[in-house]
Amino acid sequence: MIRHTKLMFACLVMLALASTSCAKLMARDNLNKGVRAFREAKYEEAVNYFKQAVKLDPGYVDAEVYLGMAYLQQFIPNAESEESTKNADLAIETFNGILARDPNNVSAIAGLAYMYQNLVQLQKAREYYKKNAELAPTDPVPLYAVGSVDWLIVFDKNNPPPEAEQLALVDEGLTFLDKAIAINPDYEEAMAYKNLLYREKARLTPDEAAKAQLITQADEWFNKALETRKKIQEAKKSVGGIVADSK
Repeated sequence: MIRHTKLMFACLVMLALASTSCAKLMARDNLNKGVRAFREAKYEEAVNYFKQAVKLDPGYVDAEVYLGMAYLQQFIPNAESEESTKNADLAIETFNGILARDPNNVSAIAGLAYMYQNLVQLQKAREYYKKNAELAPTDPVPLYAVGSVDWLIVFDKNNPPPEAEQLALVDEGLTFLDKAIAINPDYEEAMAYKNLLYREKARLTPDEAAKAQLITQADEWFNKALETRKKIQEAKKSVGGIVADSK
């Protein structure tokens, strides 16, 4: 009797393991189908596959990240539509759910930073970009993003921060942009924002001589950005690439 019970227990364990393994395989299959739909910009279809993958394997973080990104892709900035707002809320909810279990998930942090920036919640976007930069110190993109968002906050004419805070944001932005350019010396967008931040610093500086020096620095970075763009375009043309004018 005891031997029979042990045998039944062993069979049940094996059955449970087989079911779990099967569920994980089905979850992976749904993820792969969702990724294909995502790459084809079929985001609603992708959402259904990713939701099924998470249902089959609740700890499947990759599927959750893709689910959040699929919601994000259906969000249209500045569109006052119920559907766009719903997708924004679902993206934020999904990314926050990931961070509740994995606080350092870079993809979820980057997703939240993007969402908050496009929802014009710039202070929240700034904090998530800074967290992204902290966790991915060799990636110039979040470093650049901090600098660009700092400028957006300072440049806000409708609800500007106090001048002391503006100066602190300008200095922070310049520091992060310097780090981005140190990693990618041809980061023309970072150079362009250095130009903009120096102009804001000049505006906030009462001393005329210091103001003139800051304007000179802004002009230098503006010219560097133009020269870098020209260099990049010429390099692409030299290998047969076609470069569209971004202006």
